[in-house]
Amino acid sequence: MVGPFRLMGAANCSPGWRRAPGYLWNSPFLLLSLASLFWALNPIVGRAARDLLSPLSLAFWRWVVALLFVLPFAWQHIVADRLVLRESWRLLAVLGVFGVGVFAFIVYWSLQLTTATNSLLLQSTMPVMTLVMPSILFGERIRPLLVASATLSFTGVVWIVTRGQPFALHLGGLNHGDLLALTGVFLYSAYATFLRKVPAIHHITLLAVLFAVGMGALAVPYLVSLADSGVATPRIEVISAVVYVGIFPSLIAYAFFNRAVVLIGSVRAGVYMNLPTVFGVFLAVLLLGERLETYHMVGAAIVVAAIFVSRRAAAGQTENRGERKP
Repeated sequence: MVGPFRLMGAANCSPGWRRAPGYLWNSPFLLLSLASLFWALNPIVGRAARDLLSPLSLAFWRWVVALLFVLPFAWQHIVADRLVLRESWRLLAVLGVFGVGVFAFIVYWSLQLTTATNSLLLQSTMPVMTLVMPSILFGERIRPLLVASATLSFTGVVWIVTRGQPFALHLGGLNHGDLLALTGVFLYSAYATFLRKVPAIHHITLLAVLFAVGMGALAVPYLVSLADSGVATPRIEVISAVVYVGIFPSLIAYAFFNRAVVLIGSVRAGVYMNLPTVFGVFLAVLLLGERLETYHMVGAAIVVAAIFVSRRAAAGQTENRGERKP
């Protein structure tokens, strides 16, 4: 959910976003609540559309739509950043392929096999995983609070995927959709961690490049699948799903989150990152008729506890580095 926008210069949002109503644009609570709602609806739409179009089609067209909307704002910045892009194309290619294209495909694939409720609850571990990932990838020293939060988060995940029977855990009995969702969480967390290696380019440039690479990574397998299945006239439900996932969770939600970070800082804004799960689980019950079981609530409570412990650790890191708090 939290992607390249979180780590880029959010203060330099494109002119299109500046035309948002003044009250909304200066209210971090509304910005973060709306961003969380748009993110929460992404797996809801993916689950609802599972019989209408393939995960590959939904992932491919998501980035096509997102790229079409961002490219008019990005073109001049891409031209200005062309030399840096040429030097760092390998890193950007890896990030775009795995953090954008493959990640989206895995998420939508998982929704073919597991419920939106499970997917949302498992994705709620992403903030904790993102904080822990630097120690895994770069050998950074991990603080005791982060160890505690990671342990709690893992406990919550095990509780959810085993349906409240952690001591009966065996891989053969696990839902493959849950395992795919967890793979997506790991992949995206690694991607978010490697974003720190991206050289200084305009944030709109980075968006357009990552969207383009993600789309390109899915283009060949999508065309192959199209050759097998043939071209069909899309239904209005399919068009609506593609337009939604291409605009709201891919562009608007991140722009709103960026603006909130400018207003209140990343640590305080990060606390809101459990809202997509809260909104999403409620909407999955309301819109998809999914059942909220006791093991969901227990696992979710453990994950939320892990998130708050991790945020406390993150706040401690900010203070130790002497960063100014807004």
